[in-house]
Amino acid sequence: MKKNWSKTREGISVNLFAFPLLVIMIIFHIVIVGLIIDINNTSNQLSDLMNRSGVYKIDATSMQASNTVLSETCSNYIQSADAEHSPNVGPLMTYAREINSNRRSPKVLERFRGYDVSDEVLSCIENASNYSEQIFNIQLHAISVMSSVYPLPTMPELAQIPTVSLTPEELAMSENERILYAKNLIVKGDYAQLRYYVAENIDNCNNILQNEFNQASNATQTHVTIMRTILWVVIVSIVIILSIAFVMFYQLIIRPLRSYSKDIAENRSIKDSVGLLEMKQLVKAFNGLWNTHNQIETMLRTAAENDSLTGLPNRYCMEHDLLDDKNKTSSFAVLLFDVNFLKQSNDLHGHFAGDELLRNSAKCIKQCFNMENSNNCYRIGGDEFVALLSNCSEQDIKDRIKNFENVLKENNISISVGYSYVDSKEKASFVEMMAEADKKMYANKKSIHEQLKYTR
Repeated sequence: MKKNWSKTREGISVNLFAFPLLVIMIIFHIVIVGLIIDINNTSNQLSDLMNRSGVYKIDATSMQASNTVLSETCSNYIQSADAEHSPNVGPLMTYAREINSNRRSPKVLERFRGYDVSDEVLSCIENASNYSEQIFNIQLHAISVMSSVYPLPTMPELAQIPTVSLTPEELAMSENERILYAKNLIVKGDYAQLRYYVAENIDNCNNILQNEFNQASNATQTHVTIMRTILWVVIVSIVIILSIAFVMFYQLIIRPLRSYSKDIAENRSIKDSVGLLEMKQLVKAFNGLWNTHNQIETMLRTAAENDSLTGLPNRYCMEHDLLDDKNKTSSFAVLLFDVNFLKQSNDLHGHFAGDELLRNSAKCIKQCFNMENSNNCYRIGGDEFVALLSNCSEQDIKDRIKNFENVLKENNISISVGYSYVDSKEKASFVEMMAEADKKMYANKKSIHEQLKYTR
C-alpha cells in the first residue's frame, strides 16, 4: 500500500505522453512541410507551363506572321509591275529583311524541336514550316522571273534574296509574258491553298497547346486543392492534439507545481504565468540590449558618414551613394565648390571665423543645390564641397548656379564653382566628370582672384 501511495504522489511520468506526442508532432510537421513543398512545386510547374505555353504560341504565331509579311511584300512587288512600269522595290526591301528574321519558318521549326511539346504540336509546326517553305520557293521563283525583266538594283539588302534559275521555256517567253507569268505564280495555282494550310496548321497548333495547357491546369488545380484540403486536415488535427496536450500538461504539471509554491516561497514568488513572465523579462532585456545596440550603431554611422562641422555628408558617404546608384540612364551633373579666402579668414579672424565661413558656405550650397528628399551635397575636404544632381537639365544647373551667385552676394561669401553635365551616366565616368568640374572650378577661382586683383 505504501508503494502504490508513493507512485500516486509522484504522479504520472511525462514520458508516458510527451514522447508519443513529440513523435506525432514531428510526423505532422514532416507532412506539413511535404505538403507545402508539393503545393509550391505544383504551383511553380503550372506557372512554368503557362509561360512556356505562351512562348510556344507566340513562336508559332510568329511563323504565320512572317509568312504573311513575305507574301504581302512579294505580292506588292510583283503586282506593282506592268509592261510600261518597273516594279516598286520598296516592298522587296522589307521582304529581304524578313528573310533573316527569327520568325522565318526554319528557325521557328528548329526552336520547336528543342521545346518540350507533344508530337502532335510538332507535327503541326513541321507541316506549317513545309508549306511556308513551298510558298517561299514560289515567291523566289516569281521574284526571279520578274527580275529577268526588270533587274533588281544593286543594293546589299536585295543581294540577300536568293535567286532561282529560270527554265529554257521561261527564258523563251517575252517580257510581257514573263510579267504575267510571275503574277500568276503568286495568284493562281496552289499558292493561296498553301497559305491556307499554313494558317490552318498554326491554328491547330495553338488550339492543341491551349487544350494541353487547360488539361494540365485543371489537373494541377485539382491536385493543389486536394493537397490544401489535406493540409487543413493536418492543421486542425494539430490544433486538437495541442489542445488536448495543454489540458494534460495543465492537469499533470502546472497544477502540481502550484502546490509546490510554498516550498520556494522564501526565495521567490512564482505565479501561474511564471514562464510567461520569464519570457517577458527575456524579451524586455533583449529589446533593451537591441535598442542600445541600434543607438550605438546609429551614432557610429552618423559619425562615419557626416561632417561634424557643417552637418553635410562627407566623402565616404558620397562614394557610398555613388555605389548604390543603379540608375545609369538618367542625366547627371557634378558640381565642385571651393571656398575662397578661407586661409585669409583664418589668418585675420581666427579659426572660429573660418569654421563659421565653412558652415555658412555649406548652408548656401545646400540651399541652392540640395534636391528634394535627398542629401546630395557633400563636404569632401577642408574647403571643398560637391553636389550630385540627377534627372536634371543643363539649363537647370546654370539657373541654380546663377541663383547660387546671388545667394553668395547676399551672405558676403565667395565660392568658386565648376560643373560637369551628361545626359546619361553611361557617357562618362565619375572621375572624368570630377576632372572636368575641377578644371572649370579652378578657372572660375582664377577669374575671381583676377577680378579682385583688378578691383584693388
